[in-house]
Amino acid sequence: MRFYSWNVNGFRSVLKKGFMDWLETAEPDVLSLQEIRCEWEEADLGVRRQIESAYDVCWFPATSKKGYAGSATFSKKDLGFTHTKGLGIDGYDAEGRMIVSRKDKLVFIGGYFPNASQGLVRLPFKRQFAKDLAAIVAKHHKAGDQVILTGDMNVAPEEIDLARPKDNVKNPGFTPEEREDFKLYLGAGLADVLRERNPDVPGLYTWWTARGGARERNVGWRIDLFLASRPLLDRVKDTRIHADVLGSDHCPISLDLL
Repeated sequence: MRFYSWNVNGFRSVLKKGFMDWLETAEPDVLSLQEIRCEWEEADLGVRRQIESAYDVCWFPATSKKGYAGSATFSKKDLGFTHTKGLGIDGYDAEGRMIVSRKDKLVFIGGYFPNASQGLVRLPFKRQFAKDLAAIVAKHHKAGDQVILTGDMNVAPEEIDLARPKDNVKNPGFTPEEREDFKLYLGAGLADVLRERNPDVPGLYTWWTARGGARERNVGWRIDLFLASRPLLDRVKDTRIHADVLGSDHCPISLDLL
């Protein structure tokens, strides 16, 4: 089963940049999208019909502010995933943050994790989100579920996960507080799949600023991740960062399970 995650930085925008060609080529079984920034009905009708012919679509835009944040999950119709919008916590759900999908005892949680924002004004919100989400993951594990957690997590966990760590210690996405909170997910029984398989490989980034030719020079951050329950690691066939796929300031990431 092939899982993908991609922060598309606006669904209508990425549709103009080859998204449908990419979808046809990549053939994800399950796809999490972040920063969709629109209602499903605002997307091209032909595109919607084409996607809906192959996928069950769970579209979860923000209600707190139009054109802001939001997430979506597509799953192939024959797989039988069920989808639930939100975590049941109003502050996060109003921003369309997370979608919880289930197939038997496999739980796929995908979405757009909060950004601490300039001046770290949303750091308290982000810290509470991490605590709440880690508790939800732990609850699933206690119930015997296995969990895949993915999305734009808006944190580079370690120095190896960004090109210029020393310059960014006080910046959103690499503060000591955010990195410490990331460990809550690991403490809840998840593993960073890419780092489990590539512990010492530098230069593996998923987001690049649009300024200064950062992407061409690979001056980036790894903030889009797949975390998985440790028992699932034995089923991992492959995990990749698809840095060659354009259309957004983020690139897609994938996880293949046997």
